[in-house]
Amino acid sequence: MPSSRPQFRVTVRGDGLVALSAALRLARLGHRVELVSSARRWRGDAGSPLAAELSPVLELPSAWRDLFAKSGRSMDAELAGCGLELAEAPAPLHTLADAALSLPTERAAQLAAVRENCGQAAATRWRDLLDEADEVWRARRTLGLERPLTSRPRLRSLPAMLRARPTLSDATAGLPPLLAAALTDLGPTAGGSARSSGAWLLAADLAVTRVFGRWQLVGPEGPTDLQPLLDLLDARIARLGISVVTEPTVRPDVAIDTGTAASPHRVLERRTCYLAPTCTRLVEPSAGERVEGVHEQLTHTPDGPVITWRWRAGDQLVTLSHDHTHPLPDPTRGLALSTTRAWARRPPLAWTERRGIPTLTAGAASHGGPEPWAQLLTGALAAYRTHLALTGEDVSPTNRAVGADGRISAHRRGPAGSRS
Repeated sequence: MPSSRPQFRVTVRGDGLVALSAALRLARLGHRVELVSSARRWRGDAGSPLAAELSPVLELPSAWRDLFAKSGRSMDAELAGCGLELAEAPAPLHTLADAALSLPTERAAQLAAVRENCGQAAATRWRDLLDEADEVWRARRTLGLERPLTSRPRLRSLPAMLRARPTLSDATAGLPPLLAAALTDLGPTAGGSARSSGAWLLAADLAVTRVFGRWQLVGPEGPTDLQPLLDLLDARIARLGISVVTEPTVRPDVAIDTGTAASPHRVLERRTCYLAPTCTRLVEPSAGERVEGVHEQLTHTPDGPVITWRWRAGDQLVTLSHDHTHPLPDPTRGLALSTTRAWARRPPLAWTERRGIPTLTAGAASHGGPEPWAQLLTGALAAYRTHLALTGEDVSPTNRAVGADGRISAHRRGPAGSRS
């Protein structure tokens, strides 16, 4: 539906989920969006496709559903049109040396598995840790996920739960080695830090999977990675009239830069930079091997975790591996989340002037975090801030006048305002 409001020109820079999330929402709101991308990594035929960096197991699917709903047809309708659906993913298997433990998503089942494999004392300690993770999630979701952080937070102003421990390692007391590894390896897998570190706020990831579940895309040939979701978004780019270019072709009213790591004048050192895993993908004949759903295994090693996903697609077996024992610096994801202090130093969603163009910095390096679902939420916040700056309309979910399609009711619209 075309907008009755004046169109503004918006340039969005980036190849990833933050850029897609922001660009699609702004185009749906009626703005003329130019997406500046040198690689178009969301496409399957890209030189370095984004899908290879994404887990095929979907976490916090509501972030994806919201993007689809706020930029066109619902995700369920789009998937059904392609013969796809979301199904619950099998529990991941954690291994350490000779020990192995499958951790179901549901709380009672997870605690029962820990009790059976590690004993009552370990189950009690793990239960207490899950309770703490719930509190960390409630605190973290308000800081750059549901609401933007427009300036760098002071540590003493953060909720006490986020300041309770500097790192994940400080919460391992009373845990058997395998569960301790499952906790501390959230540092490399979710925060891009060295194995021995990892901000305590990453404990929220234990709550995300438990509250929202773990899901997989399933089609006629069986499970698949997330490329079909990206393909649907790519088709929506064309449908909404978003121009995708390698260099800007027009002077915009405002711009969103999703690729700035910390400061355009600062190069991150390897010891502080986000460390991304080495990603490999192998497709081979299944040779009759049976794999139910997407089988996920986290192998915890002294050098870091290795995550392997395997699934059967027709008569082929697909193996996707994220090896954190040989990580690569990724400045686009900013500072590694080694401590809460490092997280606080990430760049806020703030406006600057670049060559006379108001520019909002918002990317995987923002406070929302580098997880795929967090990037989608960061892109949403960037879109809301940009639309507010251009029109004076607050279309964020916190505004009760906003409908399910992300549009504000006519009688609640305000005049165009200055950037905020």
